[in-house]
Parts: sequence; structure tokens; C-alpha cells
Amino acid sequence: MPFTRAASTAGLAVASTTRDVRLEGQDPVLASRFELGLIAATALLELGDAAADLADAGGGATGTVQTSVLQGAHRLISFGLQKLNGQAVPRTNQGNPFVRAYQCADDRWIYLHGGFDHLTVGLATLLDVSAEAGLAEVGQAVKAWKSSDLEAAIARERLCGALIRTPGEWRAHPQGQALAELPLVRRTQLAGDRIAWEPHPVQPLAGLRVLDLTRVLAGPTCGKYLAALGADVLHVRGSELPSVPSFVLDTGLGKRQAWCDFNDPSELAQLTELAMRSHVIVTGYRPGVVDRFGLGSGQLRANGWNGVYGSISCYGPEGPWANRAGWEQLAQAATGMQSIEGGISAPAVTPAAATDYTTGLAMAGAVCRALATPNPTDLHGSLCQTASWILRQGAICDPQAASGGDPSMAEVQAEFGTLTHLDPGFTVEGLQIGWSRPPRPLGSGQMRW
Repeated sequence: MPFTRAASTAGLAVASTTRDVRLEGQDPVLASRFELGLIAATALLELGDAAADLADAGGGATGTVQTSVLQGAHRLISFGLQKLNGQAVPRTNQGNPFVRAYQCADDRWIYLHGGFDHLTVGLATLLDVSAEAGLAEVGQAVKAWKSSDLEAAIARERLCGALIRTPGEWRAHPQGQALAELPLVRRTQLAGDRIAWEPHPVQPLAGLRVLDLTRVLAGPTCGKYLAALGADVLHVRGSELPSVPSFVLDTGLGKRQAWCDFNDPSELAQLTELAMRSHVIVTGYRPGVVDRFGLGSGQLRANGWNGVYGSISCYGPEGPWANRAGWEQLAQAATGMQSIEGGISAPAVTPAAATDYTTGLAMAGAVCRALATPNPTDLHGSLCQTASWILRQGAICDPQAASGGDPSMAEVQAEFGTLTHLDPGFTVEGLQIGWSRPPRPLGSGQMRW
């Protein structure tokens, strides 16, 4: 089992003691100081091993689980590698002056994230500049603020931004302390018997009903990989919520799509009925958001639901920042990843959505492990939990030694056109892994099982 270094590095324990689990290659693949490819590859191995265990429990006969550091690294830049009709899929927020780091009056750096229009407008209002302001004007406005005061003001206005801390500052911060003892995915087994479902010997999650209440990247990645293992994944969201088109394409593989007006009592009742019949529910909003609509784990369980409930957030399930909204760059800022990647005087984001994709992969693996037990289970992962794991492994790579490499791609015909996308990135002997449905437009289907 030549994966010991990877399992140790990622903080993941691949459970198998008999199956051959193989990992090839080494970092750096991407130009980062962190072993990002190795960490993501380990998450793929754990997912594959968990899926193989389920298949074997269903009468299968699985063999070697295999991936590579190169495969792991490419999964962290998945949305940037896809092509539609032979052309790169346009990326949003490139050049947006409200999505970047600026120096404040105390010379500390803060990362603003106006990734959606309402966030851009909110930050512009707070900084007293136009929403069409350029880099120089936004930078000048930020320079008038003390960094901690601006971070606090952003939070009060329910906007998105984070002071770029050092890892030591994060460990000393109340939110860092709240997450310090948490594993990559916190797992809580509950009393009772889990809703009945039996794994398939070849497509381990066939027949599994997964309600996907997520958006942007980490949560949708979890659902995407559950779909690759055969699950029936229904992604439901409100039509009024903004989206990132390249993310929708990337994470929509294998899923059905439906709208729900959460403020319409009849539609919410329909969604609640779907939730009660789900084997797995994955949410990707701040703690407390879905609870407003009666879709929190505790509320559903009080009504008799007994499935696996996975929730993903930016800052974690508890602590003073738990209810803050966040993004990949903000998790990297708050925890110290940016200050390590580029230095405290010139912080830099890693060249990958490292916490988003790794969190989604880790949650998919945790769901599979939970399905191997007879109990209902609550799971929680967050971008900051993942960032903290990455930091604990140290920054040991030379970015200039990045090896790169060609991605392994697949092609599918979708309503949008011909989509070229990454394949799942790992193999398991004896299993069929892949997506049976092309990505569909948001809201294009019905809320039904």
C-alpha cells in the first residue's frame, strides 16, 4: 500500500488494510509552496477506497484503487481546464477590482471578494466609491482604513472580505481556536437506524437519492463525485441566486437540476417532502441558512428523517465567524495560506481552488464512509478546516520546480454544446466510475425523485 506519505500529509486515513491503493508521482505539479496535488490525490484515494468498500459490501469484488499526484493537482483547477466547443470557458471576476488584495492604512493586507454583483455594490458603498471604480480608486479607499476595522465593517454589512493573517495569528484567533481540534470532516454518528439502502457491486451508489442544496464550488463538487459513483443527485436552488457559469458546467456533471422558490409554501413543502425521502442531503450555505426553511439536520431528524447529512461552509460549524459567508480566497487569507504562499508583505493566492475542491472531495469520501455504517450521521467540512489541514503539512515545495503535465480529459454532448472536461481522476478495479448525464442548465428539471 504505497500511499503512507500521502495519507499522513492530507490528514486522511485510507481505511483499507488489504486493498492495493496506489499513488504515483510527486509535487510540485502546480506552482505552489504546498503539496496541493498530493493532498487532493489522497482525497481521491480515500473516496475510491470508501466506494470500493461499499461495492464489496454489496457483493462486488474490487481491486486496486489508483490515482496520481498529477490527477489530484488537475482536480484543483478543474473549472479552468474545461472547454466548450473547443474554446476555454470564460472565467468570471478576472480583473474585478473588488476581488483582490489591498494594503490598508496599517500596511496590513485585506482580501475583498465582491464575487457577485450585490457583493460588489455592497463593498463599493462601504468604501464610498462607485461600483465601476478601478483598481487605483478602490486601493486608495481601502488605504484609508485600518485593516481590522475594515474587516469588522465588512462583516457587519454581511459582505465578504478577510484580513490576510499569518498561520500563528489564525491559531490564536477565536475562530481558529474553534476549529483547532476538528478533523478534515467532523463526523457525528447518531442513534437509530439509517434509512434503508443497499450498495451496488459495480456502481456503488446506484439507487442512492442525494439532495444537493449547494452552490458555487465545494458543495457542488461533493454532489458531482457522488453522481460519478452512481447516485441520483438532484441539485435544487432558488432561481434568484447568482451563479458562476464555469462552476455550474464543471460541477453539474451527472446531476439533475430544479428550481425551488423557498418562500413559496407549496414549493417548500414539496422540497421538504423530497428531503424526507433522501438518503443523503448535502448543503453548502452558512450555518443556519437552510434552517430558516426547516431543512436543517436537527429539524428534519425531529420529523423522523434518518439519513446522512453533510454540510459545508467557509469558516466552520462553530465559533464567532461560523455564520459569515466566504470564498476560497478568504479561507486562504484568514488562515494564513496566502501569507505563506507569497509572504506576509506580498501575499498570494495559491494557483488552484485548493480548499474548495479538496473540501468537496473529502466530503464525498466521508459520505461514503458514513453509508457503510448502520447509523444516521451528521458531517461537517469547511474551507477553513481544509486550509488548516494544508497548513499543518508545511510549505515544502519550490513553486519554480512545478512540473505541470497534461490533464486526462473526457468529452460529452450537452445542451450548451460539446463539453471537454476532466475525467473522475481515479480508478477502482471492478467499478464503473463516471457521469451518466451531461451538465444541464440550472432549473431545467423537476423537483422529484
